[in-house]
Amino acid sequence: MQKSTFFQKTVKDWGFESLVWIAVLVLLTISNISTDISLSVELAALLTGGMLFLSILNRYLLLPYMLHKRRMWLYLLFSTCLIIGFIYLFSYFEETIVTSYVENLQKEGDWSPLDIQLPSESKPFFDMPPSSASRTSIPTKFKVTVLFLGSFFVSTLFHYRNKEKKDERTKALLLQEKTEMELKFLKSQMNPHFLFNALNNIYSMIYMGDKNAANSVLMLSEMLRYVTDESSEVKINLNHEIHYLENYIDFQRFRYERDLNLTFEKNITSENILISPMLLQPFVENSFKYSGAGVEDDAFIKINLAADKDSLSFDVVNSKRKNKTLKTSTHRSGVGLANVSKRLELLYPDCYTFHVNDEDNLFSISLKIDLRKNNN
Repeated sequence: MQKSTFFQKTVKDWGFESLVWIAVLVLLTISNISTDISLSVELAALLTGGMLFLSILNRYLLLPYMLHKRRMWLYLLFSTCLIIGFIYLFSYFEETIVTSYVENLQKEGDWSPLDIQLPSESKPFFDMPPSSASRTSIPTKFKVTVLFLGSFFVSTLFHYRNKEKKDERTKALLLQEKTEMELKFLKSQMNPHFLFNALNNIYSMIYMGDKNAANSVLMLSEMLRYVTDESSEVKINLNHEIHYLENYIDFQRFRYERDLNLTFEKNITSENILISPMLLQPFVENSFKYSGAGVEDDAFIKINLAADKDSLSFDVVNSKRKNKTLKTSTHRSGVGLANVSKRLELLYPDCYTFHVNDEDNLFSISLKIDLRKNNN
């Protein structure tokens, strides 16, 4: 996709420059159309070809290999010599062509009453005797000088214009590649982290002889299918993420014999809400890990999810373990929350707010995403 876009923009740039050179050819032809159409085309093609050749030498030889390598004096020296050489060479070519044209007319000697010029008629630019040809050398050189200096200057502008666009495209591609690599790394970091915790839970259940261990394995299989299949997508339907969260919560319930003081309230008003996969699960995982739910009597977890086509709001509030062996700072430094913070910045830049409230006996997070600004 990106390569195709890059190719299209390159073709567009070259197409624009081609139109510019065609316009120059047409204007130069029209400027001498009163003399002879074939001569006008020949002179216009000569000068346009010379300007184009000078521009190519400037853009692909002088600028890249001299000016860009900070050899300013060498660039000025070669540019001056090249421009002067082109001016004298193409002035000579033009005068030779015009002189040859006038001589051929005189040799032919064909005339008709229509060729008789009235005194009131202006004399064509090229219709002059060879003896006066020397008087046109200064105007010819002046015209060629203006054209070649102008083409040299314009070619420099084209070069820096295209270079700036190319640099912008390169930066954009590098930024996109960097973003994709970071997202892949974050996902690869998150999924093994969750699997490690889940397998530890199942091991504990089997070790304790929990009858729900078999069901936990089946539930884990279903969750892993979600992680491996759907989490590879850029965006998924919010309902799929909710189903995964509900499975995760049920999976956690099997760990404990006592009932969990957990509420999960949902208020979804649209069926076609898309979000990044595995974005909400780490918040729920952290709440289980540090709330003491299922272990301490007064531990609790409250989850609230509200979403419509324009915005999403996700809040998790949980108690904190009274056992101080697990430091509360791990709320902020855990792999899950750190990953989510980085992913939010990459996936929803300037489209979200994320607040963490860490108190003595309470920990909460609040996430709000503006889906209107990130609906691609």
